[in-house]
Amino acid sequence: MKPLILTALVSGTALANPLLGSWEFVEGQYATAEGIVSAKAPQLTSVKLITPTHHSYITQSQGKFKYAGGGTYVLKGDQFIETYEYGNVTSLLGRTMAFSYKVEGDLWHHELYENGQFVEREIWKKVR
Repeated sequence: MKPLILTALVSGTALANPLLGSWEFVEGQYATAEGIVSAKAPQLTSVKLITPTHHSYITQSQGKFKYAGGGTYVLKGDQFIETYEYGNVTSLLGRTMAFSYKVEGDLWHHELYENGQFVEREIWKKVR
């Protein structure tokens, strides 16, 4: 009987948090001083890992290391609120950012606005 209880608890957790698992980058748009720039796989590749308490990612551009980082997060309604605690983008260290998100099938869509201004929009695909 114990394995059934454990399975029910794990399944309940997974249902409560649709982001748990591994994700691969599909595409994104980002606000820069020069305007909106876009990126797509496979030119930009990234893997994001979501555990019950932490997020982390590593990104390459054309096969060369670009970024890595992560930290803690919480889900509140339709917001993924991450605190960037470690990584090589020093301007993000210590920042907390609230992304709106939705999961449609195997795709995770999220976007970030700060002070009413667009910052970024990304699509990630669940790794199966």
